[in-house]
Amino acid sequence: MTIPAEQGKLHTYQWLLRALGAYLDMHPSCRISLAEVPGGFLVRLQRVLHKLEPEVYKFHHDSLKEQLDLLFEQKRASGPVHHQGVWAPFPNGHADFLRALGYELDQEGARNILIDELEDGIVVTYSKPDGPDWQKRMVFLAVSDMESILNAAFERRGTSA
Repeated sequence: MTIPAEQGKLHTYQWLLRALGAYLDMHPSCRISLAEVPGGFLVRLQRVLHKLEPEVYKFHHDSLKEQLDLLFEQKRASGPVHHQGVWAPFPNGHADFLRALGYELDQEGARNILIDELEDGIVVTYSKPDGPDWQKRMVFLAVSDMESILNAAFERRGTSA
């Protein structure tokens, strides 16, 4: 089975970040950093909140597309996912929020994104076109801001949290 009408949009942040979030949900993690690199993303994560042994993975766009294909084939029902840190209040883990954040980044025309988890939220850094030039933006999202972004996505899709 292939991904429905979204097939042409696979390289949008909405879908790329959803795929990364699904991976993070299958492999419990915290203190994540996602950095866009040519052809994909570098992901740095910790498995345990108070243990400084980060792991680093590179995800190419092709592997993220495969991750999405697998998700749509399995039609995995999202059940409660228990994560540490900032992600603890989110019953569906990383995937739903990262998809919602990706949508917002797509709407901004963002490029070259970097997402860093902090103790009390996340910092999102990206470049954005500003006429003929580009400007860099850095935004801190507290957990309440993250919840607002996720709730707006549920409203767009006509579902509830």
